[in-house]
Amino acid sequence: MRQKKTLIILILVFAGLLALYAGLRMYQKKQSAQKSSSDKLIIKDMSDLTSISYNNGQDLSFVKRNGTWFYEKDSEFPVEQSYLTSMASQFQKIEAVRKLKNGDSLEDYGLEHPAYTIRVKDKKGTQTTYYIGSASGDNYYLTLDDKSTVYTVSADLLSGLSYSLNDMMQTDTFPTLSSGNLKKVVVTSGSKVKTYTSKSKNDMDSIAGGLGVFTFGDCQNYSVKDKDLAKYGLDSESRVTVDITYKDTETKKSKSLTLYIGSKDKGGENYYVKLKDSKIVYLSDADIVNNILNP
Repeated sequence: MRQKKTLIILILVFAGLLALYAGLRMYQKKQSAQKSSSDKLIIKDMSDLTSISYNNGQDLSFVKRNGTWFYEKDSEFPVEQSYLTSMASQFQKIEAVRKLKNGDSLEDYGLEHPAYTIRVKDKKGTQTTYYIGSASGDNYYLTLDDKSTVYTVSADLLSGLSYSLNDMMQTDTFPTLSSGNLKKVVVTSGSKVKTYTSKSKNDMDSIAGGLGVFTFGDCQNYSVKDKDLAKYGLDSESRVTVDITYKDTETKKSKSLTLYIGSKDKGGENYYVKLKDSKIVYLSDADIVNNILNP
């Protein structure tokens, strides 16, 4: 009986020690996190940004309205949101690698004539101008507003600044197609209609050769108006319509899309093309398109 009581007491003591150990571990982690947070040198901490402008060879300015980023000079330009979301996140709250004390002149850091000047504004109306100068090992020199203090910041801060406007364009994607997932293709040119299915006399393998390697080339117009379609041969009277039904390789569900094929460009090496529900006109290689028109 005495041994049983001793065992129970030892178990309780052991459980208490475990609880104490767990509590100490949690406290140490919390203290470590607080210390790590306090050690960070935050240059600027703003609320959600609503505008970003800078020059990287181009004067680029973007504004955010109702949660969506737009190119300020042309709101119809299709901006790929991830570029601006990432950039806004970087410049909303900037952490310095170190703060320079008793530094040299701005010229010595490439800040008299900075490589980048970035102006931002947040939803509270707070405006800040960042200046980025020359490299310092893996980092860059940065100052802001009145240029009274110089910092070094990670080169990651510059990652989004090198993209051109065209790099940031949201373009259309064309699905992966082959005879294995194509279900039906209907090509309409004026009054002529050709239908391709696995059971038709027109062999699906033949047109799959063209559709399987089809890609969108350079953008020619990112917001085409109906009245301008004719100059690309994409008006309803001139274009060739390719209606495609296929099985999506990821979802395994049946999907459909319509591709419009217009006239050739001046060099004759490409066709103008666009998707039915898109405003973007592209060029596409003539040899590939011909394998769709005449498989």
